[in-house]
Amino acid sequence: MVPDTIVAPATPPGTAALALIRLSGPEARAAVAALLRKPVAWEPQRACYRELWTQDGVLLDEAVLTFWQAPRSFTGEDLVEISCHGNPLLVSRIVAACLAFGPGIYGIRPAAPGEFARRAFLNGKIDLSQAEAIGDLIAAGTEREIAGAQAMRAGRLGERIGAIRGRLIDLLAHLEAWIDFPDEDISPETGEAFAARLREAREEVVRLIATAPLGRILRQGVPTALVGAPNVGKSSLFNALVREDRAIVSPIPGTTRDVIETEARVGSLRLRLLDTAGHREAGDAIEAEGIRRAVQAAEGAQLILHLFEASDPHPGESFPKINVKEGQLILPVATKADLGIAPENRSHLAVSAVTGEGMDALVERIETALLSASYGESADPLTVNTRQEGALRAAQGALEKALEGVAQRHPPELTSLALREAAAALADVVGETTNEDVLDALFSKFCIGK
Repeated sequence: MVPDTIVAPATPPGTAALALIRLSGPEARAAVAALLRKPVAWEPQRACYRELWTQDGVLLDEAVLTFWQAPRSFTGEDLVEISCHGNPLLVSRIVAACLAFGPGIYGIRPAAPGEFARRAFLNGKIDLSQAEAIGDLIAAGTEREIAGAQAMRAGRLGERIGAIRGRLIDLLAHLEAWIDFPDEDISPETGEAFAARLREAREEVVRLIATAPLGRILRQGVPTALVGAPNVGKSSLFNALVREDRAIVSPIPGTTRDVIETEARVGSLRLRLLDTAGHREAGDAIEAEGIRRAVQAAEGAQLILHLFEASDPHPGESFPKINVKEGQLILPVATKADLGIAPENRSHLAVSAVTGEGMDALVERIETALLSASYGESADPLTVNTRQEGALRAAQGALEKALEGVAQRHPPELTSLALREAAAALADVVGETTNEDVLDALFSKFCIGK
């Protein structure tokens, strides 16, 4: 079935110097040609300048047109890109003029969110992990996130999955040949040699799964609560990390009554910073509610920055009464270092939001804490997302069953079935067997025009 042609702006709405409009499908060239008074030769990958006109003879804009011929385009279809001036009204008028071209032979319509990337996937230009990497690259907020998205976009995960799956298919083919043709001269690779190759595959799958926690904190940000007694400098440090005046700073204790949340890039990571009310005996019902919300925010945070004045000789007394969960990280931070540091606090990290003292050390300490061994820190920027982790865990479980079958001398047919399950789960990682519902959910999150 020949698909219809889709059109959409590929650049975000808003005023800019330039904007880009994409058309993909069999009618892409014809729809744009209908807007021209001077025809185009449509040489692949060669830009040309033209004026665009409505069918009523009204000048739309001056534009640069580039034709990408199937299958050597992003979508794998004929694709035309229109680079025009970045006035939103001009962009909408050009898109409307393209749609006014009419149904043609195959039809033309506005693109759905992520439909260009979806067509690239369906046409075999990219696998599902590479399609997901496009969304990650667009949303990346730090250099580390960009590096990870680029590694995924380059197909690194697909290569590793393909290598593991290839080894499993080799084992499966040999095992099933032995099952199906017992009278032939096929020596089965069984026992320890077979198990060793299975363990190698399982270990590679486990290594990929181990990148998932780091992937989560890179893609979603790390919930980070600033807690402590009133007036210890929580809001000042919050503003310093955010690099803007977001929270009210006052010498009056109890100024912060609610939880203030925003994202901040801290080193190579993205934090979801939570400025909270100071912990003390509440003076009124509003402050009591603020303290309750502060406790709730701290208990839900992945990282807790416990703030206390550097001159306070008893900093432990200011830590709030919260239920600390397993895996939560607590980092003590001595604030207002410019006003002096008590001898008892010399071993603590001391910072000053006023002078900037210790801020670089704080950023480094936060990164070290979050990128510790428990989060699978690695020189490899590749990290798997939640969907990929689920498929990899299914593959791990199937490999465990196959190893158990070898160890317990189960019938080879059962081991063969487990290997098939593992291979199918690995295929899910890159989308070789993914169903339409999963694709709909994934690509609907993309912006229109991508």
